Amino acid sequence: MKKLLWYACCCWTLSLVGASASNASPVVQLDENSTVGSAANLGTVTGSSSLAQVPPPPSPEVPAKPSNSETQDLQNQLNNINNQAPAPDKFNTYIPRVSPGFSISNPTGFGADNNLLFFGLSYQNRTRFTQTSDGEAGFGIGLGDAVNSVGVELSYSINSFGSSQSFGSGAFNAKIHKRLSEDSAVAVGWNQFAQINLGNGRNASNVQSDFPPNSYYAVGSKIFRTCEDINQPLCRIAVTGGIGSGVFLPFSTIQNAVATGTTASGLNVFGSVGVRVARPVSAILEWTGQDLAAGVSIAPFDNFPLVITPAVRDITGAGDGARFILGAGVAVNF
Repeated sequence: MKKLLWYACCCWTLSLVGASASNASPVVQLDENSTVGSAANLGTVTGSSSLAQVPPPPSPEVPAKPSNSETQDLQNQLNNINNQAPAPDKFNTYIPRVSPGFSISNPTGFGADNNLLFFGLSYQNRTRFTQTSDGEAGFGIGLGDAVNSVGVELSYSINSFGSSQSFGSGAFNAKIHKRLSEDSAVAVGWNQFAQINLGNGRNASNVQSDFPPNSYYAVGSKIFRTCEDINQPLCRIAVTGGIGSGVFLPFSTIQNAVATGTTASGLNVFGSVGVRVARPVSAILEWTGQDLAAGVSIAPFDNFPLVITPAVRDITGAGDGARFILGAGVAVNF
């Protein structure tokens, strides 16, 4: 049973440069030895007391005082402007703080950073080759800055709630990711690099492990804008593609390794396509490397960071038939 993966979503700087005047204001000095010049380069002119008098500058014209009716008309115009609602933007009139995801279990190029804490739970109505339900959990933190440098995501996943392993058994995971633009990102990761096994679960003898240790991967994600307004249906399509080892290998390869007591080796491809069908909902189809999965991701609240993902796994490929899974995750900055 695969660990639950989480997925998180530009700054502009404006510089204003002031310009200085190229010539200083002229300075005039009149006395017994008159001088006329500028502040930057004063020249001296010697003259006599018969120098012509400099005429005084003309008096500025005093504007006419507006009448009471004109004053009242201007005041009414200002009141009308203040009372008017701002004109709505042509695009992106509303952008929610929480968005649905575009992957079910595959990692994506995007990741957590900037001191983001995340926690997730998942449930499946039955595990592969059994009729017993089970669950997973995970928590972690995102560090660094994926925009200005790189983001680092560290997490621990609980692989079973007692079915295949004792509760609490799991492994540590790491991911380094980089935002290439507002709509694209790449990442490399290492899942299950350090395991903690607290014992076998109640169905351990009937469960074939699908979370082999040391699963490496490299992945990239790109979001395509089919129209400008994010709130319009079908205006965002997210495509993810990657290559990895371990858990991303074909299930038959993992089965053979478990049966022979060896480590599954090799590389395999995985990918996901997510389409935002409505503001809070995206539809997802993905190939995990082992099987085909389909589901939806729902962000039911605009201002509470909860994302719910019901899906069906093992549609084709691995396992002994389709299985229902349900995941939920929250994330907060501190």
